[in-house]
Amino acid sequence: MQALQASPRPSPLGYGPKCPPFSGNFTVNRYQLYPENADFDFNNCLLYIGVVWNASVGIYDPYTKDIEILEFDGITHDPIYHIGGVAANPRTSLVSIVVDYWPTILTGGVDMSGTNYIMLLDPETRKLLYNFNITTVTQGRASGYQDVEFDPDDNVYVVGTYPSSIVKVDSKGKNLGIWYLDDKINSTVAGFTGLAANGWTLLASHSSEGNLYRLDMRSKRGKPELISVAPPHKIDTPDAIQLPPRYKGTVLLVAELFKGVSVFRDKTGKWKNAEYRGLVEWTDPGSVVTAPVQVGDAVYMNLVPFGAGPGGGAGNATEFLYYDITAQVDALLQG
Repeated sequence: MQALQASPRPSPLGYGPKCPPFSGNFTVNRYQLYPENADFDFNNCLLYIGVVWNASVGIYDPYTKDIEILEFDGITHDPIYHIGGVAANPRTSLVSIVVDYWPTILTGGVDMSGTNYIMLLDPETRKLLYNFNITTVTQGRASGYQDVEFDPDDNVYVVGTYPSSIVKVDSKGKNLGIWYLDDKINSTVAGFTGLAANGWTLLASHSSEGNLYRLDMRSKRGKPELISVAPPHKIDTPDAIQLPPRYKGTVLLVAELFKGVSVFRDKTGKWKNAEYRGLVEWTDPGSVVTAPVQVGDAVYMNLVPFGAGPGGGAGNATEFLYYDITAQVDALLQG
């Protein structure tokens, strides 16, 4: 196995560790992209996209509009697999990729029979440094894995929804284990959906409850603590979440699938309590909001258009909008 330690390196495109200014709506032109989630690497100024229906990864340069698609043997174009969660480690630029067993999500946790994976990509060589089978660790007790985060020591955390679970890969890429598993909840009750990290604090959105939780990544095992939100706000069908670097860990954006992006703030960045500041609405019935993502200086809605066939599968779309919501978020944060 190749060494997993890497340092931020200048982009081969020449932008270096400080990305040029970037804002405003943009469209990624690529047949069947259907982006479920995305993450921008501020070291190489590239956007990594989870191409959900085809189970591949897009690498997009927002400055040149060039896009490359990475495919994976035994996964890409197999209809039982999706790729949604992708995240670039801000310290190493290595990219974690979550492969989920689609029938679990399609059946709402009834079909738990398939395999989920967590992969680590070196974007410089385009090679996988590891590909772990999550299901061998959970023994089929948990599935629906769809988001990923990191702690300051570069350990990797992967969240599953049916039921709530988090598995952890050590920073050396040698060990995968269960860090949190909610054994009290039936697998058909949707649990955690998205992750975001601020230092050693891990935040998670909970689907069926509509709540937010915090966990201490210094703990040997995860212990979710409910975040008190005022005024109260029940999150409706949460998907991915993000703490955009623009706000230095004090603002959490949550994708509400059919409504838009909800905005929460904790000026301390500790996330024991949070203010609900409001919702940036998305009213186009032709697409859903699956993730918030900062690209360059601005924050965006990651949108997935409808058009897939029954039970899933890519449609024929070729244009995928990223909608700039920076002004709306900033307005909600006034006062």
